Amino acid sequence: MKRILSLLIIAVILIFATACTATTQGSPEASQGGNATKVSGKSKKALFVGRESGGDAITIKHLKALGFEVAVTTDKELTAAEALKYALVFVSSTVNSGRVSNKLIASPIPVIYAESQNIGDVALSGKSTDFDNGDYSGKTVTIKAGNHPMAAGLKGNVDIYKLDGKIGFVVPSKEGVIVASAPDDDQRAVICAFEKGVKNLNNEPVPARQVYFYLVNGEEINQTDDGWKLFDAAVKWAIGSK
Repeated sequence: MKRILSLLIIAVILIFATACTATTQGSPEASQGGNATKVSGKSKKALFVGRESGGDAITIKHLKALGFEVAVTTDKELTAAEALKYALVFVSSTVNSGRVSNKLIASPIPVIYAESQNIGDVALSGKSTDFDNGDYSGKTVTIKAGNHPMAAGLKGNVDIYKLDGKIGFVVPSKEGVIVASAPDDDQRAVICAFEKGVKNLNNEPVPARQVYFYLVNGEEINQTDDGWKLFDAAVKWAIGSK
């Protein structure tokens, strides 16, 4: 009798243990390391091409505030292969444009260029300095595509700087959407969007979303809240979250 009772107790224990194991293995939390809502590591990583000091440090800090883990590389060390590890590449205006050149022209990773000459290098504008790219002095831009996500809900003339400073521009190819322009010249794009798949000047499809953003080195500290709103909107659109 005692033997039968012992066997019954062992059987109950085994059934209970098996049920617990099946429940744990079948839950989403167990199959995803205890947190099913975590985004992939790549989707929150940004590669910053520039410096770790000066105005670049302000931009890096802002990217981190948006939730990105930011790695910094130099224009010389940048490679297309390295970019593949990230969800976004930001090319600062502090780079030597010749060293960045067209390294990322075929990259499937979204890129935001603050260096206007590099937009010409990736065949999204011409290459004539002061005509196809350059900068002007001011603190205001004009929103041209108010319904575009990168306009951040802003309309009309917007003060992006607290005081007059250098605002970068490009004259984009016909496929570029001019989100904001210089107030006195609507061909000069200060914020410009290129959707994945549109053709560049070489008649090649753009492999990922590309953005030109006006932020010239040294003006980061001069940015207004609206300026940073536009920056945030550019980042979110580039990575496809808007």
